[in-house]
Amino acid sequence: MTRGLVCAAALALTAAGAATQVDSTARSDTTHRDSTARRDTTVRDTTPKYLPIFPEPTPAGPLPRGSRYTFTADSFAFSSVQTLSDLLARIPGVYVARGGIYGTAEPVLYGGRGAAGLEIYWDGVPYLPLGRDSVFLDPARISLAPLERVDVIVLPATLRVYLVTLRQRSTETASLVGIATGEVSTANYRGAFLRRWRSGVGLSLVADYNNTAGIDGTSSSAFNSVDLWLKFEYLPSPRLGASYQILSSSWHRDAQTGGSGALTDDFHVARRDAIYRVFAATRTDGLGLRAQATFATTTTSKDTAVADGSRSQGALEVQSDWARAHLGLALRSQDHLRPWQAEATGAWSPLPWLTVSGDARYARYSLDRTGKRAHIAGGLALPAGFSLHGDAAWARDLQAPADSADAPQRTLDLSGAVRWDRSWITLEVGGANRDPFATIGRPAGLRTVDSLGSTQRTRSFTTHAALRLLPGLTLSGWYFDPLVRGGNNFEPPYHARTSLTFYSKFWRVYRSGIFALRGELAMESWSTGTAGFDSSGMLRTLPGASFGEINLEIRIAGVTIYWVQRNASLFRGSYVPGLDYPRRFQYYGVRWLFTN
Repeated sequence: MTRGLVCAAALALTAAGAATQVDSTARSDTTHRDSTARRDTTVRDTTPKYLPIFPEPTPAGPLPRGSRYTFTADSFAFSSVQTLSDLLARIPGVYVARGGIYGTAEPVLYGGRGAAGLEIYWDGVPYLPLGRDSVFLDPARISLAPLERVDVIVLPATLRVYLVTLRQRSTETASLVGIATGEVSTANYRGAFLRRWRSGVGLSLVADYNNTAGIDGTSSSAFNSVDLWLKFEYLPSPRLGASYQILSSSWHRDAQTGGSGALTDDFHVARRDAIYRVFAATRTDGLGLRAQATFATTTTSKDTAVADGSRSQGALEVQSDWARAHLGLALRSQDHLRPWQAEATGAWSPLPWLTVSGDARYARYSLDRTGKRAHIAGGLALPAGFSLHGDAAWARDLQAPADSADAPQRTLDLSGAVRWDRSWITLEVGGANRDPFATIGRPAGLRTVDSLGSTQRTRSFTTHAALRLLPGLTLSGWYFDPLVRGGNNFEPPYHARTSLTFYSKFWRVYRSGIFALRGELAMESWSTGTAGFDSSGMLRTLPGASFGEINLEIRIAGVTIYWVQRNASLFRGSYVPGLDYPRRFQYYGVRWLFTN
């Protein structure tokens, strides 16, 4: 053994000497003595990293084609949209009862169902009316500033609107500054700051201020609002996370008197919504089992017409998702008016060309009242880009649990459509059948409308299309007809909205994709209809009208410059009888989006 070790050592020394002789041209490394070399001062982990975010609080798929409208942040930032009501006006059959320019009431009416025709969810939590108007919601008072996406599920007589707040994905800080002005001292100042750290901690802050001096002697009275949104979140992994957000909104609308008497009331409201959410999931790809718990509170104050109020909500949701299926269960509690609700959702695509989805709810209300509802939708994909989809919605439910006199109404509503999708055209033609319905309450911001009354059984026809005439030039619009003589209240016959849009990134002086130019000419028209009842019980006539709109926007990198003119057709009329709308009202501004 000793001789073997000595021989091995001798051979190793001989090999080392031979290697040294062969590499005789090699030079020793002198970089450590280079006086110009400097120490690397780059901070570790400074490159942006994409972190997990909260699951999207929208209905899980698969859903039939044509049953959902999706608006991304660009959809309402790079367009003439100023309020959530403006956004919903893009949905066929929607009537926005505008009391005047920005700041006035803009309730959204759909399907002849009054307040029951609109449901809004803020990050999955029902956004319920509270305060002076405890029945109707005014979507124009919900700020778009904190939102990154809006999904709208269209039922035969109801719109379900899902608002998704900003979710910062990158560790690179993002911020936004916006400034706008216009006629009658219109002003808008907006700022945002979003930050995520590699630990999973996140902070988001958005502030939005709006003001207008109003127009004397008209329903467009002076208005100002302040909206603040703050969110803290912690997501250490895609399987676990928690967040807490506060949305504070306060606004004041002055009273206004015209030649026919009072046009608007003095309206002063402050509302604060707080939502705490926590979720846990078994997988990181969005599939598998997931559970979420939510607790939310809402308070209102400063309203001189009603006392301060508060409401709390709690929910426990469990769902399981597969590649082609979804199943979910939820239990909710919404104060003494809605002690508890049980909800179930499901979706299934057993074959690539067949999709079925549905939801059901059982609710218990105060005074031993109960409500039930169910909805099922189906979609069928056909060759050559054609598809079919239909919905059936049954309900025996309340409109406003806050009204002790409200009783359940039984309704069955059906709708269906055929759709054609190609690279240059999207065309859909459909119809609906809605049961009679007796509405209660009135939009508090519309002084000239005392009640909406009842709607009769309605069979409606709807079509909408988007046609690419030339590269960058698109003609789109929708048409709705209730097929009832005179229509229902705020559901006029021959109601249409058309838009001619030019959008291009042709200016190649800038890097591809940085420059964009958008111009839009839009027109909304309807024929004579009805608009509810006045204080004496007389039916109000809704005159036919045609309102034009012009929108021009230029975007260079993160800077967007825009100009919007409403009622560009110089029409002398209004959206609500007794309330006027000015001609050629315009506003313009610029937004900067920064990163890092």
